[in-house]
Amino acid sequence: MRYEIRPVAPAEWQRLRALRLAALQDPVSSMAFARTYAEESELSDEVWQRRSSGTGAQQFVAVDRTADAWVGMLTVIVERPGYLSVNAVYLVPEARGTGLAERLFAAAIAWAWDRTDRVHLWVHENNGRAEAFYQRFGFVRTGETMKYPLNPSETEYEMVLLRDR
Repeated sequence: MRYEIRPVAPAEWQRLRALRLAALQDPVSSMAFARTYAEESELSDEVWQRRSSGTGAQQFVAVDRTADAWVGMLTVIVERPGYLSVNAVYLVPEARGTGLAERLFAAAIAWAWDRTDRVHLWVHENNGRAEAFYQRFGFVRTGETMKYPLNPSETEYEMVLLRDR
């Protein structure tokens, strides 16, 4: 198979940093993040090393093995025991529509089900493509909203996926 979906290894923090910074410069994807490129680019190496270590979160990456290129990522954050959230979902433009998002989510949700029966995420009001994908994957709106951290005049909707028993 051309693409591999796997957890990020701690030694890969520089590649994780590069992909996240690319996501923050992508005008389509940047609304899925609560921080800016300027903020993230100033983070220390230690922060990036901690992010890739799996402490409090699990980072997943999609790797194009033919090009040895990272083409997608997704983070599952353990906010508290039994309460996990999906964050930082990103695919490079060339990988969109290829099924990699489904594979990233399948890996992340399989990992999450060992820890909880409920996974949630927040989606920006103007990110209809992402919301439609989340709905196809089984997520539903909870009715909860919050102001988008980078622009309080905009809204994010909470969505949840419950494990079938």
